[in-house]
Amino acid sequence: MSDSKGFLHWLFFKKWHPVPSVGSTIALFSIIGVIFVALGIVITVINNNIQEVTIYKYDQKCSPVEYNKQCSFTYKLDQMKAPIYFYYELENFYQNHRRYVKSKSSTQLSGEEISLSDAEKYCEPIIFNKDLEQWQQAVYITENNEQVPKQRKPDDIASPCGLVAKSFFNDTYELSLSEKNIELNQTGISWPNDKGKKYKRASDSESTQWIDPENEHFIVWMRTAGLPTFRKLWGRIEQDIEEGEYTIKFQNNYNPQMFAGAKNIVLSTSGPFGGKNLFLSIAFIVVGVIQLLIALAFLIKKIRAGPSFGQKNE
Repeated sequence: MSDSKGFLHWLFFKKWHPVPSVGSTIALFSIIGVIFVALGIVITVINNNIQEVTIYKYDQKCSPVEYNKQCSFTYKLDQMKAPIYFYYELENFYQNHRRYVKSKSSTQLSGEEISLSDAEKYCEPIIFNKDLEQWQQAVYITENNEQVPKQRKPDDIASPCGLVAKSFFNDTYELSLSEKNIELNQTGISWPNDKGKKYKRASDSESTQWIDPENEHFIVWMRTAGLPTFRKLWGRIEQDIEEGEYTIKFQNNYNPQMFAGAKNIVLSTSGPFGGKNLFLSIAFIVVGVIQLLIALAFLIKKIRAGPSFGQKNE
């Protein structure tokens, strides 16, 4: 019995209690520091090879600035290797506001009908069709982002309802060089598990919903951002582009003056860690340098204190 108890005690309660020495502590901090600094340098080099172009306040490039109008401008782009990711970027838009984030019905977005009480509970203050924007009350936006005229009853429950859906970004873009269109692939821009699962069209979608929830631009928009300046993927260019004066044609629908912000276009290539991310490289280098400074402090202390440093006093 005692042997059994001793075995169980050894199996479950006996633990390894390492007592680090000064030398092992210095070595540990030094190794971690070198690894982090090396990773930071590698990520910095990768970032430097990523090409990124930002076209700020592109709606201001049209004169006069008018919304719900088509506009175009030219912009010189350098040679870029595919794939090239085409983003829109919004400034000063707080998608992380608690009331905004909560204003949607996950049940409705998954293709199920909800009651008025559920709409009032989850989607307030955008509950009925009459609470939507005027243009949203008169269209059905298909999965392929085409707008079909469709009148809706003002007092029917909006589908999708809520603030996030109502604020849907609806600018569209075309890119061309010397009147030759550059294809912007708008498929596969959402998370694989979202389309058809978390976001699913109703059986009578065209008659009850103002947008197909399986529209990938809508799915991307509904995944709210954590910071007031954010970018969302709009499409991909799956061919290399040469240097030249490109024409960017866009439907200028979204008015950033509603939130005292701005809207930009970002074209970017990618690396093993995604797009350009200066924060990640800086964070690795800073943490690595801190580890090395701690190791250096221990080393200096050991040299000054002599062999007695770190020894247990009897």
